[in-house]
Amino acid sequence: MIVIDTEKAAPLTGVKSVPATFDKVSEFANRELPEEFPKQFTDTVMTPEFQDQYGWHYQEAVDRKFLEDKWSTKIDDFEDYLDTTDLSETEKSLLKQRLEMQGTVGNNQYYEGNGLTRDKIAGSGNHYGAVETLNFERQPVNLQQLEEAGAIAYVSKGFK
Repeated sequence: MIVIDTEKAAPLTGVKSVPATFDKVSEFANRELPEEFPKQFTDTVMTPEFQDQYGWHYQEAVDRKFLEDKWSTKIDDFEDYLDTTDLSETEKSLLKQRLEMQGTVGNNQYYEGNGLTRDKIAGSGNHYGAVETLNFERQPVNLQQLEEAGAIAYVSKGFK
């Protein structure tokens, strides 16, 4: 396991950390990616109701083997699934754009929009887990570059 110090990595990556709330992620997307995710789009999809719909359809696409796994962001495969539904073209378009947002920003099908992660630990009585932030890296770097900058720590180097 590797821990990345985002403060030390920031000069290399241009990382922007955003609290994982509907409002903050919307503001970030509108400011940083206005062509891809304009305010009209985020006002529609960054709600608990739409997130529930998105998560449900995403899981259906995985369960029905249209998406190869629960982390896939392949738009064409998701579109193939959406074409099997009775959703309107407008709804399909919003869901596809929402998947694009997942691939770019990172707010996946499990995204809660309240700044907390969903607790997925079996047997846990908690609904929520840790505080969540989304980290958007403007400049991709590799582990060697991060190591040279002193921005990573190996918790289990060599562990297999």
